[in-house]
Parts: sequence; C-alpha cells; structure tokens
Amino acid sequence: MKKIFSILFLLAAFTTVQNDSFAAATTTTTAATATSSTNWDSKASLERVNRIGKTLLTKNNLPQGITFTVSDEDDVNAYADINKEVHVYRGLLNYVDYDHELAGVIAHEMGHIINGHCAKQTLLNAAINTVSTNLANNTKTTAGSVAVAAGNQLATTKISRNDEFEADLTGVDLMVKAGYNPLAMISVLNKITGNYIDVLETHPSGEKRLMNIYNYVAYNYPQYTKEIYNTESYKKALTMINANVEQRNSNKKLQKKYEKEQKKLLKKREKRAKKMQNSLNAWDASFAALYYMSGSDSNSESSNK
Repeated sequence: MKKIFSILFLLAAFTTVQNDSFAAATTTTTAATATSSTNWDSKASLERVNRIGKTLLTKNNLPQGITFTVSDEDDVNAYADINKEVHVYRGLLNYVDYDHELAGVIAHEMGHIINGHCAKQTLLNAAINTVSTNLANNTKTTAGSVAVAAGNQLATTKISRNDEFEADLTGVDLMVKAGYNPLAMISVLNKITGNYIDVLETHPSGEKRLMNIYNYVAYNYPQYTKEIYNTESYKKALTMINANVEQRNSNKKLQKKYEKEQKKLLKKREKRAKKMQNSLNAWDASFAALYYMSGSDSNSESSNK
C-alpha cells in the first residue's frame, strides 16, 4: 500500500514543469536599458545563443541533447526546464555585453540540466506538497498550519539555493573547457542580481553567489584571477570580493574553512566529470521512469520562470 501511495504522489509531478532561472529574481528592464521589441532581431539573437550553447556542448564532449531558444520578453531572465531546454529572454540579452558573459548565463542553465536539478525539484515538490497537505489536513490549529507551511518553504528554499550554487560552479567548469573566461559569470551576475537577506529566497544573495564563484575559480583555475576581467561590473564586484578575501586571509579559522570547502567541491567536481558524458543522471532517470509509468505524452509548463 505504501508503495502504491508513493507512486501516486510522485506521479503528481507531471502536472508541472520545474524551471531553474539564472537571475536572483525576475526583473523588468528600465527604459534606459530596454530594447524596443520592434528592433528585436530574433534570428541573430537565436544564432548567437545557439553558437555559444553548441560550443559549450562540443568543447565539453557533452551529448547534443540540449535545445536553446530566445524569447522577445522584457524580463531579465533565463531558465532551464525539464525538457532540457535553455531559454534566454531579450531583457537579459540587453545586459550582456560580450559572448563570455552570455556563455556564463547559458553555462549556468546547462549546469541545472547536467546536475538534474529540474527533475529533482519536480519530484521533490510533488513529495513535499503531498506530505504538507496531509499534515495540514491533520492539523487542527492555525499555528500548526503555519508551521507546516513554514517548514515546506524552508525545505524547498534550501534545496533551490544549493542548486544555484552547484549550477554556477558547473557552469564555470564548462566555460573554462570551452575557452570562455569564467570571471565573466561574475560580471553579468553583478549586473542583474541584488544583495538581499536570503533566508526565504530561492536564490542565494548576490554577494554569496559572487564569492562562491570567485573562490572556486581562484582555487581551481588561479590563472584567471591573476588578471582583472576588464568590465566595470566585474571591477565593482572585485572591490567586495577583495574585502572578503582580505578578511579571510587574516583569520586562520576562515582560511581553514575555505580550504575544507574547496577540497569538498573538488571531489564533487571530479565525481561530476565522470558522469557528464551520460545524458541521463539519477534524477533524470527517476523522472523518466515515472513519466513512462504514468503513460503521459506531454508535460505542461509551469508559469514560474
């Protein structure tokens, strides 16, 4: 009976498609930065996104199973979905000055796909929603219902933030092997993400993401951090980064923590590299199996981008 119940609530996953977006939050371009829709060259933009996406796939010897699209929308956003599609909005392209920066956006979204984040989130959301609903139905007090909702929010938030960190670092590895400067990811992120209290945010704060990327690059690809990536956005980010590095270097406890974290990430990187040649990871395989069992022919797309 338990097995049947488990299959039923996991199959509920197919009513939504999980999207993992690049920006900390979807924003709208201002008049100063927005490009009029009438001047939008969708063909040229798609060719550019496809060229960079294919380069990332080819140079990393990855299966050619990812599709790249562009959309004529003002939102400063890009996202990946369960169908292994990377979508880039016109609003975000307005913030991208160089191909290296666009490669950072695309590589991040590919990181979500490679690590199976879309499939994992879809499956876990279905499980959490089912458990939360059952708990709420059995909870008679308002306080109990609030506690259930808060627990659900915190659980999914922590998973989402961890996924963003992992997608960033996977993206860095993809960029380096494809010949792109990984510091460009910091440059474009600093343009479009804000620094905010991230306790209940699905994305980590801008400063945390920038430091996560920089520390990883400095430890694994130190040749890049010996020179300054020449954009104003990166230079501004570097002011904050240098302050944090200086503080860490003056504190042995923080230094030890940094070394421990990077060694742990290095092991994850090596493990991930061995699996990257396989088009299906564990989460994708689980989703595919349940999808087959459900007899579904198609997925409906979530509006949460």
